[in-house]
Amino acid sequence: MNRFLYFKVTFLSISAGLFAGALVYGLFDVDFSNSEALTKLLLKSFMVAVITGLIMGLLNMYFKIGNFQKKEN
Repeated sequence: MNRFLYFKVTFLSISAGLFAGALVYGLFDVDFSNSEALTKLLLKSFMVAVITGLIMGLLNMYFKIGNFQKKEN
């Protein structure tokens, strides 16, 4: 099993979950009549999710933390 699988699984799951969570959490506080605030919230949520996903993915790729099943042919 290569290390890229550890990175890919961690990056996708952390990024998707964190993006959705930060976006929903920010929607409770944002003014919906201000389109600039909505755009800023969307970009901030995306950047935080990608950067955190990259860091966690690289750490998981290095330490190989995970309980993945091997494919049987």
